[in-house]
Amino acid sequence: MQKPGSRMVLTLAILIIMVVYVSLLMVQRAGRRVPQGNSSSIEEYFKTVPLEKLEVKFFGWVTPDDESINSFLAYADKFTWVSPTGSIVNEHGVFTPRVDSRIVEAARRSNVSIVPLVANSGFDRSLAHRILTDPEVRRRTIEDIVSFVVENNFSGINIDYENIPPEDRSALNSYMRELASILHSHGKIVTIDVSGKTWDDTSGWGGAWDYRALGEACDYVCIMCYDYHWSGSEAGPIGPLDWLREVVKYALSTIPREKIVIGIPFYGYRWLGRNGVGLTFKQALETAKSVNTLVFFSEKDGEYHYSYDSYEVWFQGAKSVELKISTVLSHGIDKIAAWRVGQEDPRVWEVISRKP
Repeated sequence: MQKPGSRMVLTLAILIIMVVYVSLLMVQRAGRRVPQGNSSSIEEYFKTVPLEKLEVKFFGWVTPDDESINSFLAYADKFTWVSPTGSIVNEHGVFTPRVDSRIVEAARRSNVSIVPLVANSGFDRSLAHRILTDPEVRRRTIEDIVSFVVENNFSGINIDYENIPPEDRSALNSYMRELASILHSHGKIVTIDVSGKTWDDTSGWGGAWDYRALGEACDYVCIMCYDYHWSGSEAGPIGPLDWLREVVKYALSTIPREKIVIGIPFYGYRWLGRNGVGLTFKQALETAKSVNTLVFFSEKDGEYHYSYDSYEVWFQGAKSVELKISTVLSHGIDKIAAWRVGQEDPRVWEVISRKP
């Protein structure tokens, strides 16, 4: 029989081990504190943190607002492809194009390929179903997209149909094969945006995206490695490095390496419970300064974060972008996309260098 004193010692030892373990987990998640004594010192940190310049083929999504367009105009020489957003298939199943002429002019001056994005309006699920399965809507959208690309002499198209019913998986594959066949005959490229997956999950938001089939049909598959934690989830890293590595490994097992484009976030979120609101780098930094809170860098996740009152904020700095790109490059992939241009730490352009 074990003596009472021995049991107490054993219990105490177990408690100490548990406390140490939990403390290590907390430290690992909190990461390294960003040096700061006042608002100017945190700004100084972000202005002076050492960065590595990395050569990639960069695919940037540019939205119709001035903040995004002006960022592209200033750094167009960093881009291989620019993807202006704003074109949609509307609620009536009609393709409605929209591309700002400033983007087109700057892209052509800087020898940047123009690959406009087209989305199902509001990521409406029933609309996505109609686009893919209604014979008339399907035919009309394909014809109109082809005409839009060819008549404007764009390099290709970026299909961003989201919230697709998983049961429309095969319909999406055949739609993309048909669209690609026609655009290829005109010397144009076809790209598609898909969410990050670590296995062939055929349910939920990403269930309709068949990496293998889409990799065969399209010239490039843009894998959105962000929103691991999203506006409707609990707070946490948006594109953690461990998850990024697993997504890349799965992608390499299903899609030819040269067709993979890894999308990374330029943005952050501020959560109150499970209600998140998107933040730019500038907004995240200004909020941290205004509430005089400590900012931490999670080396494990490659992202910055802080808390105040009942809020929790996670966001990207240039160091975050450097670490994500380095991770992707270490797997032999040299194509990077980012959502979205205009939300970034301005120093990301010290990291991104256009690969010939």
